[in-house]
Amino acid sequence: MRHNLEEAYGMKSLVENLFGRDAWMEVKHATSVRVWKKYAKKILDSISTTARSTVEIADSEWHDELDEIVEFGKARLAYANDTEAVFASLAGTLGLINFHQFGRRPSNLHRKKVTLRHPSNWKFDQFRSVQYVQSRDQRETKERHNQSRKADA
Repeated sequence: MRHNLEEAYGMKSLVENLFGRDAWMEVKHATSVRVWKKYAKKILDSISTTARSTVEIADSEWHDELDEIVEFGKARLAYANDTEAVFASLAGTLGLINFHQFGRRPSNLHRKKVTLRHPSNWKFDQFRSVQYVQSRDQRETKERHNQSRKADA
């Protein structure tokens, strides 16, 4: 990794949004694999913490499976020897987490070919369904947040 701001800017921005200005300063010009592993692990841990504190209705197996994915991702990070491997491990883990949130992880390891043309290949609600709800208080809070952001702009 080069020592410049533009390198891995998306990750640097994510780190700042999750962990604040001090974290941004630590990764701003970071080229150390150690620093990036640290924050990649923190990102994965933040997902576990967020799920435990935010997801109110889910079977315990869903949480256990999420924890398994996170722990597997952290184990992959342990073997990363360069920042590219850190980012690849994190990206792979985040992809699995994303599909898990839709209902289940994909498991097409033994299929010869999977296409995007068949929606049945991408319908992951066989085990559980995702439902997003928004209370009146949440809508009002979101509206206040939007207004505050417009005022700050």
